[in-house]
This record gives sequence, C-alpha cells and structure tokens, in this order.
Amino acid sequence: MSDKDIPGALSRSDFLKIAGLSSVAALVGGMSRAHAAGEKPERLYVVTHADDDADRAALALILASLDAKKTGKENSGVTVWFTLQGARLCRKGAGEKITSPVFKKFGTLSDILAQATKAGAKIAACPFCLDALKLKTSDYIQGLERKGGDYVAAQVGKADVIWM
Repeated sequence: MSDKDIPGALSRSDFLKIAGLSSVAALVGGMSRAHAAGEKPERLYVVTHADDDADRAALALILASLDAKKTGKENSGVTVWFTLQGARLCRKGAGEKITSPVFKKFGTLSDILAQATKAGAKIAACPFCLDALKLKTSDYIQGLERKGGDYVAAQVGKADVIWM
C-alpha cells in the first residue's frame, strides 16, 4: 500500500521536506524548553550531521553525554535521535572513522557516543533515514531504536529538544 492510498498520510517525500525544513534550526542550533519550574526535564538531542560536520555531531554527543551523567539528579532522561546525515552514524563502525577537529581530545564520534550510552543516554533514529541508507537491523549500532517523526513531535512540549 502506498502513502497515496492512506487518506491524510504524509508521503516519504513530504516527510523529508518537513524534516529538512525543521533542520534549518540546526544551522545555528536550537532548543525548545518545555518543562515547568522545578520539574526534571527530559532531553532530546537531535543529531543531523555526521562526517559532513563532525564538529556539530561531536558537540551534540558531548552535550548528551554530560546530560546523561546528570540523569536522576537534574534530568529525567536523555535520548539522542539521529536523522538526515546524522543517521549515517547508526551504521556499526561508521563513527570510528570520524574525529572532530575541534573536539578531537574526546576521541572519535563512536567514542563520544559510547560515553553517552554508558552514562545512560538512549539512542534512536529516523526510520526513513535508516531505510534510505539501506541499513539492515544487523548493521545498527548497539541499542538503536527506530523512532520516527511522531516520536519527536510527542517530545516537543514535554522535553527539552536540542537540534544540532
């Protein structure tokens, strides 16, 4: 069944256009604050880059790692969501070849991501992006969940969303 057969369904092309437009915020980085004073906020780091902008990808992963270390103290949970070019980091071994010139003392992107997950960050990725890269489940980095735009939309309003 194609997207055109489902009334009101968002086609893959339309979704990617919307995702691309929303990633414009990633040019300067953006964050939506959703929690009330005194609440422990969830954090969602949206990684939109990989080897095309290793500095931006590394910064997102470093911040997610630092936040994950605060889980239970200041934050209730941290998730890193990969989309667009960032989804390339979801292939086993892909991040092992990428080092940020600015953040090289932290190691490769795989090293930084490993620190974040060790600290408790969850990882997820856009199913459309994973499929576009022709990644099989066996190609995924350990712990990766497929979570689409509906997941991100549900987080807006209840989590701090940081676009990188």
